[in-house]
Amino acid sequence: MSETESPANDPIDILYQDEQVLVADKPPGLLVHRSRESSDRVFLLQMLRDQVGRYLYPVHRLDRAASGAISFALSSEAARDLQASLTSTTARKEYLVLVRGSAVDSGEIDRPLTGANGKKKDALTHFEKIGEVYRSSLLKVRIFTGRRHQIRRHLAHLGHQVIGDTTYGKGKINRFLREEHGLPRMFLHCARLEFDHPASDERVAIHAPLAEDLRSFLLDLPGCPPEILGGA
Repeated sequence: MSETESPANDPIDILYQDEQVLVADKPPGLLVHRSRESSDRVFLLQMLRDQVGRYLYPVHRLDRAASGAISFALSSEAARDLQASLTSTTARKEYLVLVRGSAVDSGEIDRPLTGANGKKKDALTHFEKIGEVYRSSLLKVRIFTGRRHQIRRHLAHLGHQVIGDTTYGKGKINRFLREEHGLPRMFLHCARLEFDHPASDERVAIHAPLAEDLRSFLLDLPGCPPEILGGA
């Protein structure tokens, strides 16, 4: 599936739901909500509203081509409190990302990023290498801020562009992997969300298994050790 294709209207997997919070497993190729820049007619927010029969408030974003855990609130008050919880230093937003080249075992990127308004904001990303396969590195990435395209921009700054990224990535590498090995899309998946519940303060930990299209692509790469996903 390309970044511009939309998935079939299958039910969305719901990973967690109560009276204040819903966490869904976002399929790739789907925008979270309507955008003036897109002519799409199908969006994750509307699909989930129809599915659960409740009005939903998006609280954090995932790019169209990305997949994995994404959170919504079921009231404006819960949205405010969940936003505060997810931006707290105690929250954990963890992604599985395949990047170009051989990355170091772990690292930190503390580099401000310029927003749409032209102003720079602090941005902090940590990563840990799970393993290497076919001149690429599978990383577990944790972000401590939520800047636009933060993971993609920070890793590109290190020369470890996200595989399949058509904006900050390497077109030649992406084309080769698409044509020769069936790369389906950008390899970026939100695998884990942890936060303090906005109503009860209890810890909520959500795991979203790696999407099947990315899993199949990874394991089919030449020389890929099947145990590489054991650390994911």
